[in-house]
Amino acid sequence: MKRTSWKMVFVLAVAIGAFVAVQAEAARLTMGSWKKGSGWHVYSATMANIVNNAKVGVQIDALSKGGGVGNPKLVGTGKFSMGLTFSVAAAWAYQGKVAYKKPYKNLRGLVGGLDQYFLGIVTTNPKVNGILDLKKVPVNYVTVPRGGLGQWATRAMLGAHGITYEGIKKMGGSVTHTGFGAIKSRMKDGQADMLSHTVNAGHPALTSIAVQKKLKFLGVADEFRNKLLGIGFLKATMPAKTFPGQDKPKNTFGFTTAVLASTALSNKDAYNIVKALLDNVKDLRAGHKGLRNFDPAKTGCKEAQMGIPFHDGAARYCKEKGWN
Repeated sequence: MKRTSWKMVFVLAVAIGAFVAVQAEAARLTMGSWKKGSGWHVYSATMANIVNNAKVGVQIDALSKGGGVGNPKLVGTGKFSMGLTFSVAAAWAYQGKVAYKKPYKNLRGLVGGLDQYFLGIVTTNPKVNGILDLKKVPVNYVTVPRGGLGQWATRAMLGAHGITYEGIKKMGGSVTHTGFGAIKSRMKDGQADMLSHTVNAGHPALTSIAVQKKLKFLGVADEFRNKLLGIGFLKATMPAKTFPGQDKPKNTFGFTTAVLASTALSNKDAYNIVKALLDNVKDLRAGHKGLRNFDPAKTGCKEAQMGIPFHDGAARYCKEKGWN
């Protein structure tokens, strides 16, 4: 072999060795999301890909587990490095309220306002024209299993109106917690006549029901919305035509996805992760249709969109950009 060839082999070997060394030194972090096939799992995989390709000294593994209520606790207890959640769930976890028995004061926000969800409230009961009607009209209410944000949000929304699950049952109605397959079946065949859940535009389960059943979309008056602002709920208006048969906008509650970590994540790593994500916002938006309208300058750096205090490292990046 010629001397120049040996030199090339040597240079290549050194380069590969350096690359491997850099990769070995990169901190391994985990990001909780939700089940495979869910929008959140796609979110987390997209974020992991962006950060990992940026080679900023950390490697993120996107996990297909956790959930909106579960991730704050898993991050707060150190089982996950980071996680996706709704801002309202993050606020509950930080305060130790609603779905959490203790506060997780070590939680910190990295990015907020990634998308827009609403508390969609629908009924097929002709005698129900507003939430307060549940005090005098029996309904067969269906929502997701206990522990899910949709169930907690439903319970809080009803509570603001002075209505409880037990009260619905005492009126001769019922409350069922089940998965979307059963929810669709029950609403379509009339076993259930009222449903509420956290949904984004085009949510497949609610869209499927709305196509096959004539739904009445209900709103929440300000006097009741105001009662829940202190525990992280946000006011929002679900635009008309968000779902088939929804002819008018409806005032309700809004929820937005946020990325959270804990104080265990160093300021350097938090800064580099947020910088990688927001410097490559076009790639982030391209990852899932739910992220297409994300504007980091408007919502990405706002604590109100996270529900918890801003991580110092993330705040430094946003300050440099003039976004907070």
